[in-house]
Amino acid sequence: MAVHPALIDIAEDSPIALTPYAEGRLFHLERTLGLADCGSDGVLRFDAAARIAQDIAAADLADSGLEDEGVWVVRRTHIRFFGAPRYRETLSVSTFCAGTGRSWAQRRTSLVSEGCRVEISSLWVQTDPSSRSPKSLSSRFFDIFGASAQGRRVGTRLELTEDPDFVIVPWQPRVTDIDILGHTNNAAYFEAVEEVARRSAMPSAASAEVFALAEYRDGVEDGEAAELRLAAIGPDGFRLDFHAQEKRQCSLAFGAKI
Repeated sequence: MAVHPALIDIAEDSPIALTPYAEGRLFHLERTLGLADCGSDGVLRFDAAARIAQDIAAADLADSGLEDEGVWVVRRTHIRFFGAPRYRETLSVSTFCAGTGRSWAQRRTSLVSEGCRVEISSLWVQTDPSSRSPKSLSSRFFDIFGASAQGRRVGTRLELTEDPDFVIVPWQPRVTDIDILGHTNNAAYFEAVEEVARRSAMPSAASAEVFALAEYRDGVEDGEAAELRLAAIGPDGFRLDFHAQEKRQCSLAFGAKI
């Protein structure tokens, strides 16, 4: 397999682990998949799944009354498809806090339709709205989200390393990729995963258990030229690294288990 081994055997205490819901706060909504969510095969795309997870995270935070405590920035997102949700299917979307650290929290999100599910684990860091430096979680946060975390502590260490053997793939962030924070939105990076996977005839969610991991550093800012490096490509996986300002900004890995 041409992807990082952490995607195959994930420790229970890993911040990318797909920990199951047990008790506490569980926020839920429904979403019908539209044209903008699916590829030409009618199957939900990785970038759309990331956007759905991002949207329900924002809705959960607003509903909790804590959205003014800080600005949350994603550090890592792990998406795994078990089946292939399709156009016009209604997804049952639910999310909960699965672990915490000093200034960060792991959020688990499930997208479920009949016979299919997509499981997502994201690590988000709370930052101060003014300084954008990490801000400690408040007692109010733990009052609301602590029960579902069940005392589980997670870290923020990133695991994907660079491969010195790579080819450069042309890529330029678009105006529509930039969010209100002025940088490429976390979901937009998964568009590159979809691009490379489809152009390289990789297995899809319709035929395999496919998964992707994104690890974010500083991120590509509005107007920056980005270089996309493709490495370790094989029959069932590959690595991508976004470079801007002469340093790595985001790393992704894709793989399939057939």
